[in-house]
Amino acid sequence: GKTAIIGLLWGVAFSFFAFFLESTPENLTLAVSITLSGLYTGILYLTRSVWLKRLSKNPVRNAILLGSFNAAVIESLFLVVEKVFGASGVAAHTNIFIDLLITMPWYIGMVWVLVKVQEKERFPLAAVLLLGAVYEMGADGIVGGVLVPAIMGTPVNLVEFLILGVLFAFWQFIPVYSSIVLPPAWVLESNLSPAESEKKRWYKALLPLLLLFPFSIYLILLMLFLGGLGL
Repeated sequence: GKTAIIGLLWGVAFSFFAFFLESTPENLTLAVSITLSGLYTGILYLTRSVWLKRLSKNPVRNAILLGSFNAAVIESLFLVVEKVFGASGVAAHTNIFIDLLITMPWYIGMVWVLVKVQEKERFPLAAVLLLGAVYEMGADGIVGGVLVPAIMGTPVNLVEFLILGVLFAFWQFIPVYSSIVLPPAWVLESNLSPAESEKKRWYKALLPLLLLFPFSIYLILLMLFLGGLGL
């Protein structure tokens, strides 16, 4: 638990440190968006007595819906903050509908698989929080940060990417994905019996990453389609 909390705080702190080092609209957008993402999860936690009992009546279905809804909220939040500060290139697209068309297939699939796995395995909440950063590292880091630029003819420095990813980006992803992975876990814990076995099958926690393969193909085809339309 301490690792996840310290990592979350480090991710937020580094976001503002990066802005102080280079005061660009993009860095300010990242710092504010990451912080607001964490605060949104905190609000959900503080108000869980209001909504948790209702969602626990059908925990698996509602956990998937809640995680997917929160993903749309966070994606929209990044775009709104980007526009407020006059930044560019932070959100997936400047049009919210296209942004969600790009990102939501991954979010929905990832949440669906995670909920199905968590239903059986019941990983500790701190581990779920860290897993969110792992999933984001795969989607936004590897697919969005390495694969897509390479296809577009602007490959990144892999050594620099790995160093920055491990030291900084990974920890920034914790608050970003926190509302997407934690509240569904709360819903499952509220109305389902504990896992049958105390022995966790940790390899199953990585199953959502398998969706990166079809998501990458979808993303490339969608980008080609949007590019053909001039969008």
